[in-house]
Amino acid sequence: MSRLPQRAPRRLGAPLLLVGIGLLPVLAGLAATLGPATSSVAWSELLRTPGLGRSLGLSLGTGVVAALLSLLLAHGLLAVLATPRAIGRARALALPLIAMPHLALAIGVALVLAPSGLLLRLVSPWLTGFDQPPDWITIQDPLGLALIAGLVLKETPFLLLALSAALAQVPADRLMLQARTLGYGRLRAWLLCVAPPLQRQITLPFAAVVVFGISNVDVALALGPSTPPTFAMLLWEWFLDPDLTRRPLAAAGALLLMGLCVGVLALLWAGGHAGEHWRRASAASGWRAAGDAGLQRLLRGVGLAFALLGALALLALWLRSIAPAWRFPAIWPARPGFAAWREATALLGDALPVTAGLAALTTALAVALALAAAEALRDRPMQRAALAALLFVPLLVPQFSFLFGLQVLLVRLRLDGSWLAVVWSHLVYVLPYVFGVVAAARGALEPRWRDVALTLGATPSEAYWRVTLPLLARALLLAIAIGFSVSVAVYLPTLFAGAGRFATLATEAAATIAAGNLRAAAVAAATMASLPLAVLALAVLLSALLFRDRRDLPS
Repeated sequence: MSRLPQRAPRRLGAPLLLVGIGLLPVLAGLAATLGPATSSVAWSELLRTPGLGRSLGLSLGTGVVAALLSLLLAHGLLAVLATPRAIGRARALALPLIAMPHLALAIGVALVLAPSGLLLRLVSPWLTGFDQPPDWITIQDPLGLALIAGLVLKETPFLLLALSAALAQVPADRLMLQARTLGYGRLRAWLLCVAPPLQRQITLPFAAVVVFGISNVDVALALGPSTPPTFAMLLWEWFLDPDLTRRPLAAAGALLLMGLCVGVLALLWAGGHAGEHWRRASAASGWRAAGDAGLQRLLRGVGLAFALLGALALLALWLRSIAPAWRFPAIWPARPGFAAWREATALLGDALPVTAGLAALTTALAVALALAAAEALRDRPMQRAALAALLFVPLLVPQFSFLFGLQVLLVRLRLDGSWLAVVWSHLVYVLPYVFGVVAAARGALEPRWRDVALTLGATPSEAYWRVTLPLLARALLLAIAIGFSVSVAVYLPTLFAGAGRFATLATEAAATIAAGNLRAAAVAAATMASLPLAVLALAVLLSALLFRDRRDLPS
């Protein structure tokens, strides 16, 4: 019988390189932030800031409430979808919302929910009787309800995708069958038996959602309150202030924001343990809640409503971008045209190729590095999980906490405003998602495929390029689509690492929405949303073509 070739010692250079790329900017940025942040004068000024308590409360309240609502909705939708086919369809619907950049989606939601927005236009005047926009505060409201809605719309699909991917690690079907056999309703069976072990599989993604909700600027720019703004928006204003004497104040605020995020995550962790005691007591009570059909219909309706809101947001972006005049309550612009696009040509003519080039270069580097690291750790699941966790660290740290220090460090190294600095800053956020997809697919690949190729005389290199890589094609296409969309959406890292010299669609959309120019913002946001959606559509098409004749192979 043929013997397999001797396996060469595994090289760990690629995994270590990924750790360096992902963690060095965060550690160096935090170290550089600590210097000015320790100034007693800065802390004294920070604590005297008018409306500080209100801003902190808004950031914490909107971020935590949105994260918990997104988590409950994602669990509820998975519970009522029931079949693998239904879950697959839900994941397909979630991907476009995941691909849409936060800022573009937020601007679209603002155009839908505003008093003169698309939602009221659809029901006026025949249902509401409104011939003019009502005097309602439906966006940028003082309680941050619109901000919560925008965050839930964006984060629920992400958590739904994370939970559905984690189902492979939990015997959900067996647990549900046992609970249903004992007479438990579907939702209660899911919450008592499946949700706890499933939740442990997505601890890091959920923590990233919480931190983003508390510290985000992208969504708050379009939907968040302004009197006072969220604390993250205050930091954004201080960091962009041309008065350099305010930088220590901003650094102290960034340190405070990081401390608040750590405290919230600790409280949620403690709450999870307390919830485990409640779950056991609830399970021992014997209450089955078998009649939950109405609640299941409600969850399906809420899921459908959010999917419709996402579709309306994209439609509103395009309608507003081609509307020179759009009087309420007309659903369609009276004289649609592309005047705004022509006016924005000079702006987008520079921002579009820069955005696409950055995203393409960053994604290509991320995929190549992820492939090398996943191959080095192909039969080391513990090390692979540890690397994925380390790469997730930048998503668990508020951006302001290290980007200011990173900018200072880049200035000292004379790298600020360079392509290298900006690509590196994008890689920090693209790598966790790309490596997560590639490493999971590589780890799930049947090792005997490679062994058969080696037995038939192929070299390890030939086995990789002719067997392993084609089997990973679908996962690679998904990783490319996700990595590209993340890079297109990156705003603050581009601003800090690029020193304002890189005009991308994200920076231009933020500038125009902050200036109140809705039509220009709609043009930039529509273009920014279309780029990742086009790449996602291309990835789905290529995946279908590549695997159309492949059965019983990894997909």
